Amino acid sequence: MTQEINYFIQTLNSEIGVHKNTIISYKYDINQFHNFINKKKKNFKSVNKEIMLDFLDSLKLKNLKNKTKTRKIYALKRFYKFLMSEKIIEKNPMEKIDIPKSEDTLSITLTSDQIEKIIKFVSKKNSNYIDIRSNLIIELLYSTGIRVSELISIKTNNVDLDKKSILIDPPEKGKSRKERVVFFGDQTKRVIEKYLEFRKIYFKNKDTPWLFPSSNTNEFLTRRRVLQIMHNLADEINIDKDLMHPHSFRHAFGNHLLNSGADIRVVQKLLGHSSIITTQKYTEHRDKLIETIENFHPLNKNNENIV
Repeated sequence: MTQEINYFIQTLNSEIGVHKNTIISYKYDINQFHNFINKKKKNFKSVNKEIMLDFLDSLKLKNLKNKTKTRKIYALKRFYKFLMSEKIIEKNPMEKIDIPKSEDTLSITLTSDQIEKIIKFVSKKNSNYIDIRSNLIIELLYSTGIRVSELISIKTNNVDLDKKSILIDPPEKGKSRKERVVFFGDQTKRVIEKYLEFRKIYFKNKDTPWLFPSSNTNEFLTRRRVLQIMHNLADEINIDKDLMHPHSFRHAFGNHLLNSGADIRVVQKLLGHSSIITTQKYTEHRDKLIETIENFHPLNKNNENIV
């Protein structure tokens, strides 16, 4: 890293509310840009708008999603704003760079039939720790609607099997990472219980608070590793890898509940959305919304009221 990037990352680390994953992404994006201008024998001070547009054009050739390109632009905007504030540069080349419109990511979701196919497949593979872990990852993503960053940072002592609930307490809280409680049904409870038995044996020589510990570090599984697990399952099940993404299960959770008639405000609370407008992206207008959610979740067999 250059001195400027290092200084910028240190500043982000000191700010309250900046999520660790955001910092990692920004660091990657800015280093990518640095490598690009290095080949042109330029530095951050000599970059102008034309060079910046050349870089953005190079991203188009890589067929990146708008969401990824948008993140890179945000990273560079913030970085150059920082350079301006520190008087390292006199002119901001990002000043008039537009943010691309986001695609409709909600179109990438899983149908009930696809979910049933996936659940049926993973539920049969419970003979070892690795397989039961894959099973539980799928169960939790779909039965609770949690984000992958929330999934991997679950602590075992935050799982209450009696109340069939999990306290989601992200290690680093930002504006969209707030403490809340999510619920699961009997089927997921049985998978958790079986998983914990395997986990106890697999990590018998390792004291770790995480529900999904990393085998190589003292931390939890990475988001990248979860995605690898899901892509491996996609190959085995013969499902499109674009669909086998943690966020697809989150969308399916919200979509399937709302399409079954669950109260949008209850689903909002379970998804951890701060605004009802965000939750409304999952559904169309409907005349009647009811007050409970568990009666409508496809994985819930007992129709117990958990709200």
